[in-house]
Amino acid sequence: MKFSFITKITLIVSVMLLAYGYAVWERQKYYSHNDDYTSSLVLKDLPTFNTYTLDSKKILISPSYLKDSNAVFIHLWGTWCAPCEREMPEFLAYAEKAKSKGIKFYLIAVGDEINSVNKFLKKFPVIPDNVTIAIDLDNTVMDLFGTLKVPETFLFNSNGKHSNKFVGPQEWSQDSYFSRLDFWLSAKN
Repeated sequence: MKFSFITKITLIVSVMLLAYGYAVWERQKYYSHNDDYTSSLVLKDLPTFNTYTLDSKKILISPSYLKDSNAVFIHLWGTWCAPCEREMPEFLAYAEKAKSKGIKFYLIAVGDEINSVNKFLKKFPVIPDNVTIAIDLDNTVMDLFGTLKVPETFLFNSNGKHSNKFVGPQEWSQDSYFSRLDFWLSAKN
């Protein structure tokens, strides 16, 4: 049984259209069931947790950490993470720029050792004074924030409400991250 050229093309186009239609149907099915989930953040408030300074002093982070600031970025990263290493110079420059808005930055090294973090930070002789570098020696912070991989960054407003989440490395040098900051901080959660 031989098929003509036109029949073959018609059959191929029909299969492609069916596959595309099925993909659109499946996508719509997924998004229609998850609208409530995607419209709100799962983590509503800044949780209370412990981390450590690089000289092993315990630091308690809680909503009271936000006193005297307009917001805090909680940035989870690791020295073993290539995207984290690549992102760090831009993130520190962003923190310096955001200092004028009264924003704190709390950078937590996860799955790391103090010696590795200290060695890594030698690449950055000047850390802005609104940045605190810490380490998660108890290995609890990623679970608390629901994070599976780094880098991930969370923004909490002055009331401790979760304003935004940044998954993966970001291009912090883009002007849009700074210009949208006021919008994120004014968002009612």
